[in-house]
Amino acid sequence: MDQTDQEIEQIARAFFIARHEGGIWETASRLLQHEFRLYARQALSMLEKRQEQIWSEAPIMASADVLEAA
Repeated sequence: MDQTDQEIEQIARAFFIARHEGGIWETASRLLQHEFRLYARQALSMLEKRQEQIWSEAPIMASADVLEAA
């Protein structure tokens, strides 16, 4: 299991526990675990897209700051 798979598994477990308080990940059905892994993948994808957006806007923001200082 590579790092991304480990991250997905950890996030899926956290989502599962948040949704099913007192639930035990290991005893959840494979279908339910699969569903929460999909949620985890989607969450990571959204974070990556947001990070890319922030990085692509960073030069624009830096230029605006330089212009304001001048």
